[in-house]
Amino acid sequence: MRGKLSAFLICLAISGFLWLSHTLNRPYYYSLNIPVKFVNLPANKTLLSELPGQLRFDIKTSGLKLFFVLLNRPFDPVTVDFNSLKGDNKSQAYAISSGNINLISSTKFKVSIEKVSPDTLFFAAKKGMNKNVPIRPIIFANADKGFILSKPVVNPAYITINGDSASLRNIDSISTVPLYLNQLSINYAGKLNLVRPSENVHLNLNEVSVNISADKLLEKEIEVEVIAVNCPANFTSKLFPSKVKLKYSSAKNDLNDITDRNFKAVVNFSKQKKDKNKLPVELTILPTQAHVLSIEPQEVEFLLFKTK
Repeated sequence: MRGKLSAFLICLAISGFLWLSHTLNRPYYYSLNIPVKFVNLPANKTLLSELPGQLRFDIKTSGLKLFFVLLNRPFDPVTVDFNSLKGDNKSQAYAISSGNINLISSTKFKVSIEKVSPDTLFFAAKKGMNKNVPIRPIIFANADKGFILSKPVVNPAYITINGDSASLRNIDSISTVPLYLNQLSINYAGKLNLVRPSENVHLNLNEVSVNISADKLLEKEIEVEVIAVNCPANFTSKLFPSKVKLKYSSAKNDLNDITDRNFKAVVNFSKQKKDKNKLPVELTILPTQAHVLSIEPQEVEFLLFKTK
């Protein structure tokens, strides 16, 4: 009985393996939603609808390949080059499936594309004038404690808009949708959609990339010489002390680039109070990437000497 049971289990395992192999080698149909990036859009045409952010591909492949394809989600964007698409000059239509799209860069496996949705993009001949304007990112961001944020970098920085002269006359920039970031302590990279000013204005892009660096703040202390200004006529001054200690914070990347030459500390005799031999120390020049934490001392004493 024990020998028969072992033989039965072996036969069952072989049967299961053969069934699984047969099942995984059968063709399967499946729909994948994959992000898309369009390049080389027609320069002399206007898109009649918004470019889709993703395409649905109906694919055919073996069960085993499909299993590994699904393991690669989320998929990398597939690129559609309009230079490779066939267009109908009469209807101004471009068929995406005519571009011989290869999904290997996204799925990592070769699959057969049965259908693409949407497959056709419709354009119209551009009328009016073109204008290049900067992109204005609408970003509300604050850094976490101990960090500082860099100025957002937008790519591309400019966009081409199309429309009649009346519609474009008062447009000096194109805004993005608002982005809110709170207590940011890591670098941010993302995409923002653009806002069309009106239906009569056409954009050659729907979105832009935005990058914001979050750098850790470090502290440093340096000595800066104090300069006297507006000294009374026919007098020279002597300051005690002649230098002050500045403590400031800055991003790690900027810290070593900042020296005492980037600061200018002064005492202004026009602000002297009667019967007082001390003047407050002011910073008239300081680097934008430095945040001053303290000045020691905040006031310095002075002596005036009459000149000959």
